[in-house]
Amino acid sequence: MDKLQNISHVYRGLLERSRAFASFKEEELNIIYSDLSQYLLPNDTIFDPMSGYGGGMLFLGKKGYKTTNIEINPPSYFWQILINPQNTTAIIKIIKKLQNKATILPIIKDTFSLTDELFSDAAINHIQELFNLIFKSSNNNKSLSIALLLPFVSRFANYVKSPTNITHFKQGGLCSYLDWEQDFYSYLDILCTRLSQDFDTYKQIEHDNILADIFQTDLQREHSFFVTSPPYPNYRDYSKLFKIENYVLDNVILKNKTDFEMMIGSNNVSGKTFGTIHSEKANKFLSELLIKADKIKAKNKKSCSDIKTYYHPYFAQYFYNIQEAYIKLDSMLTDNAIGYIVVNDNITRDIIVPVGASICDIFNNIGYNTIDLDTVQISHYGNIGRAATIMNSKHTRHIIKVWKIK
Repeated sequence: MDKLQNISHVYRGLLERSRAFASFKEEELNIIYSDLSQYLLPNDTIFDPMSGYGGGMLFLGKKGYKTTNIEINPPSYFWQILINPQNTTAIIKIIKKLQNKATILPIIKDTFSLTDELFSDAAINHIQELFNLIFKSSNNNKSLSIALLLPFVSRFANYVKSPTNITHFKQGGLCSYLDWEQDFYSYLDILCTRLSQDFDTYKQIEHDNILADIFQTDLQREHSFFVTSPPYPNYRDYSKLFKIENYVLDNVILKNKTDFEMMIGSNNVSGKTFGTIHSEKANKFLSELLIKADKIKAKNKKSCSDIKTYYHPYFAQYFYNIQEAYIKLDSMLTDNAIGYIVVNDNITRDIIVPVGASICDIFNNIGYNTIDLDTVQISHYGNIGRAATIMNSKHTRHIIKVWKIK
């Protein structure tokens, strides 16, 4: 039986395969490293300004290089803290204390809950008690305690998983607390094994993890190399992948809500404004969207309205934000910087969304050379299920190399 079946699919993927939705793939990092390695010196640091689950840190640390990682989404950041090899020895010590027979886990009196909320009151109290136990076992290290607890909190959540879309779930429903202790010990066993195995393969354990919005971050112009993958424009707010965990952080542990309104790729367009987009490719795409809306207006007023009130402002906001993020990134780089960006072009209203070409435009406009280092076609199935082959569409994955014009 799957010992991780009672925690969220995102963490199952991270624990079992070292990756989850919207992660680097190892073959992508291998392609990047085969080119990047010709420039690297032993003490170089590689920067990732949108670092997600820390896949770049994991890969490059095993190659022997330091990394600096910025991430806006707290659960993703705390996963980085969990897998950062600098923390492995301390985390394994905490796990061993929790596994000690003398350690008494908190008791949840209810056997189940049924609610329209994410958590019952009993579950919230239980999570707080479990956090306090981990915090005490960690010698009051709050960051490590959060990192260790967070992948398990969905075990106490009332929600229904979507059978067709891995990024969505329905809040509310039945949650059974039976055998949660065995599930917790199984999680600790699997995590301990995973961390120990990874630690043995690291050649470099010095890595920095920063919880921040790139737009609100100021770093010195010290990075000569960066490897990153920005959020793709697919109408999804990546923070919602971790709605359960962010709820716990906001309402139980940290009680300091994160504002995701301006998160790149957020599907909330209401009330947002954007400035001038300088990418010729992005502007051409945006014009094609409006032309499409006008063509279908007579036959389908709703689709026309959807394009003009949602899709066009959504993509305009995306391209503007990604442009401004890379202008900000440029301020953190040296004058001889080299970078690698993994992106996908998807399709909307039968029009290709030119993410790769637009990013090349953006970097060209701020003084970089660009080249499409590797391109591959990816089959992607629609949200209504893998059996719905009629929804199958071709996406293009680009690995773009950029370097400063001297």
